[in-house]
Amino acid sequence: MKKRQWRRRWISAVLVVAFCGLLFRLYWIQQIAVHSFSEEEADLIAGAEEQQRGVFVVDSGRGGIMDRNETYLVGDKDWRLIIFPLSENQWAAYRGKLEKVADTIGYSYKAFREAVKDLHRPQVFPDRKGNMETLTEKQAEAIRALKIPGVYASRSDNRYHRDRLASQLIGRVERNPFLVRKQYPNDWDRGENPNYSWVGVTGLEGAFESFLRGKGEHLLTYKTDGRGRPLNGLHMMTEESGGPIPYQIVTTLDRKIQKVAEQALDKKGVKEGAIVVQDISSGDILAMVSRPDTVSVRHGENPWDNRALMETVPGSIFKTVVAVAALDMGKVKPGEVFHCDGHLGRYGMKDSNPKGHGRQNFAQAYANSCNVVFAQVAERIGGEKIAEYAHMMGLGQQILWSGRVLKNPSFHQLPREQSGLIFSENTSKKDLGAVAQTGIGQRDVKMTPLQAVNMVTTLFQKGKTLNPRVVKEIQRPDGEVFFRFPHHALKTKKKIDSETLQEVRHMMRLAVTQGTAQSLKGSSVQMGAKTGTAQLGPDKTTYNKWMVGYGPYQRPEVSVAVLVRSVSDSSDMRAHEIFRQVMEGIQELKKKSRDK
Repeated sequence: MKKRQWRRRWISAVLVVAFCGLLFRLYWIQQIAVHSFSEEEADLIAGAEEQQRGVFVVDSGRGGIMDRNETYLVGDKDWRLIIFPLSENQWAAYRGKLEKVADTIGYSYKAFREAVKDLHRPQVFPDRKGNMETLTEKQAEAIRALKIPGVYASRSDNRYHRDRLASQLIGRVERNPFLVRKQYPNDWDRGENPNYSWVGVTGLEGAFESFLRGKGEHLLTYKTDGRGRPLNGLHMMTEESGGPIPYQIVTTLDRKIQKVAEQALDKKGVKEGAIVVQDISSGDILAMVSRPDTVSVRHGENPWDNRALMETVPGSIFKTVVAVAALDMGKVKPGEVFHCDGHLGRYGMKDSNPKGHGRQNFAQAYANSCNVVFAQVAERIGGEKIAEYAHMMGLGQQILWSGRVLKNPSFHQLPREQSGLIFSENTSKKDLGAVAQTGIGQRDVKMTPLQAVNMVTTLFQKGKTLNPRVVKEIQRPDGEVFFRFPHHALKTKKKIDSETLQEVRHMMRLAVTQGTAQSLKGSSVQMGAKTGTAQLGPDKTTYNKWMVGYGPYQRPEVSVAVLVRSVSDSSDMRAHEIFRQVMEGIQELKKKSRDK
């Protein structure tokens, strides 16, 4: 009996020691993680975290970002209603005043209270439709006169609103003392840029950080409880970041077109995808949409990744490059007749139509997106020439505007643009099987939606391939132009023949009237287009769905690329529907503008 008791005690003691050892190891790992930073760096982290815990940024102090009509996308300093979470005691103590606030902004008291109840942190309060409406000065004065703790009417740039347009293109800012110290070492040493200053990290905020960096922030500071929830005792506070008066930038975006494109993507429930709209005459980007965003993001996804600049498999839209190369080199004539029986035996390649397309000429094969014909034509052209023409049309390289800006010889308007790919280093351009697969936009081929839309625009540029701009100019604080970005085009050894380009434009129109893009036939806008379905992964069970094209057909004004990424249904038609909605929406905007 005593032996059993002794054994139990011994086992218990061992378990206790093991548990204590585990706790000690966890503690030691934590200490190593903490002390892997220098004492100064640890202080920076602690200071930045402490500053972010109880601060609401009313006005960032950064420069504005505008669309091409100089309408603000972010940075407009208007009167806005800022509300903190309110306790039951506050609702009881200030009921009469809160009823006046609700009435001022067009809410019933019940609806107002219901909306505020869901707040967990301070935010700019939206209207009934979810828009971040601004207040008139008279409304702001009335709300300020009520002096309700936690309810403020302030001039705010609302820079961090999660539902804003073009969120990935504009980019994000964060309180990052390491970046502040790295980018502004002299200011840091003089103590002119404290560790809680905002710094641009992605998108235009990052690329134009040195111009947008502001002088002063307007902050609401508050205390929080143990769970980080705001407490009473709020007070206003203004902080100076020590930087210069900011410049502002004018983008090439059209705010109304951007909204049309975003709504089209969201209405179809696209979880991952992109839209790019380009002005054909100038090459300027009018809209750039990426999903997921900060609202629709799912676990494990990065909402700040701009899918419009990320490479992926293009599928049959790449046949546009093959068509241009074949016609320009004289390897095929538009009327040359081919026969498709649904497969190409020597490579085991199958067409989307199992029975084949039968007799068809080359223009019809493009309209029908025939894999069998384009694999054969790719063999005639050869891998080297396919890669050459793809490069001439802006593929396999970064194409966004870059060049000298002041002392910077290689300024890029947007960071993190991916280059795409035609052939990998391990693929021989003489391997005819690889060449055939490349000819239908599979194998190694990768393309970004930006490259796809620019490829279509190239068909109208008399043999030139433009470097698209997303920013037109940088303005001084008084609105005077400080720097204007000139138009650029790729430098190529030769130009594509204008008759070739005209023929491919006609083939895109044929795809709408007779081919795979016939879903666009009933549209109020006549268009030319090319569809694409790309198989993904080793098991080929997911697909990219593409639609690229231009319109109106008689007087082309815009080119559009739509991508719905990684869908399970190869017959998913949302890219078609979105493309049509965007084109029709743009023309409706133009009609309204003419009718004014």
